[in-house]
Amino acid sequence: MPSAYVYFDSAATAAPCKEAVEALSCALQTYGNPSSGHCAGLEANRLLSESRETVSAAVGCAPDELFFFASGTEASNTALFGLARSRKRFGNVILTTDSEHPSVREPLAALEKEGFRIVRLSTENGKLRENEIREACRLPLAFVSVMQANNETGAVYDLQLIKRVMASEGCAAPVHCDAVQSFLKIRNNRLPSFCDLATVSAHKVGGIKGAAALYVRKGTRLPPLLLGGGQENGLRSGTEAVPAIAAFAAAVRAKSGDTERISRMEEIHRRLSDALTEMGIPCHLPESGLPNILHISIPGVPSSWTLNALSAKGICVSAGSACSSRNKKDNPVLAAYGLSKAEAESSIRLSFTENNTEEECRLLLDALGEAATLKRP
Repeated sequence: MPSAYVYFDSAATAAPCKEAVEALSCALQTYGNPSSGHCAGLEANRLLSESRETVSAAVGCAPDELFFFASGTEASNTALFGLARSRKRFGNVILTTDSEHPSVREPLAALEKEGFRIVRLSTENGKLRENEIREACRLPLAFVSVMQANNETGAVYDLQLIKRVMASEGCAAPVHCDAVQSFLKIRNNRLPSFCDLATVSAHKVGGIKGAAALYVRKGTRLPPLLLGGGQENGLRSGTEAVPAIAAFAAAVRAKSGDTERISRMEEIHRRLSDALTEMGIPCHLPESGLPNILHISIPGVPSSWTLNALSAKGICVSAGSACSSRNKKDNPVLAAYGLSKAEAESSIRLSFTENNTEEECRLLLDALGEAATLKRP
């Protein structure tokens, strides 16, 4: 096993930043239960409140509109099943896309079995179609759930378009957004400007696993998924993971304060896509995309071959979403984007942070060049 990874799989999970690790270490000493009334509990509660203020400011919402969860999946499930319960009397149609993350796609499939009608907007080439949105807005919508950026292709969807069309059609259904991949990776990205609920996650932005958050616009009725101690104002029972939440907040402070971070990711993206194109390796570039995800296909080389060849060199890439990598069925996200079966079977997702170096990019490109020679006879 190599002593160090060359890591290009940050969309699956990013390395914890030093600020998050330091905050975690400090918070582990503040081990009181934040619901306890004694001095240790009050100190933990103070840390929890400060973390909430930090993350909510980055989201663009008020602190009392932000609720902590253990994962993005739990947060999105709470949003979707809660909206379904509270909004069913307004309609039985849910609007989404054909390329959502499994944490949204699977709950909606379950709701479909319960009698909801799921309308899925097409996302070919990473774009939404206004006519499809308009037609859907004329249906009895219970709610909308559309991701801001796709975790596999990096495509950024125009949620402001959805908001404008809904307004023009007089549709007042609440909008949930899976912003797990886009959070802190798009400039001036104030989530409440286009949605009523949004999911974000710590380990995608340099925090540690075990913390996520759900923004819920004030006045939105959302029954809890978990019942018990009534933490998080009753929306998510269970003692809050204060160390993980403190690390989340520290990562948010560090990333939000680095104004050149996105520019550095954009430069890595340009460097890699230009070099790969020169090598004859196709890059699938949406019209609007995240600066840290680049999806490619190596013609004639199964993605598993490429992944294994690079892993043997200590280079980490992905053949798709980490949450569905064990599913051997055809990839619905890549099919929705418009990739052929052959392109999908040979596709690789490269994802990175501002900390990936020029030397790491060179090692990756050299390894991908070698992988391109592994074509089936």
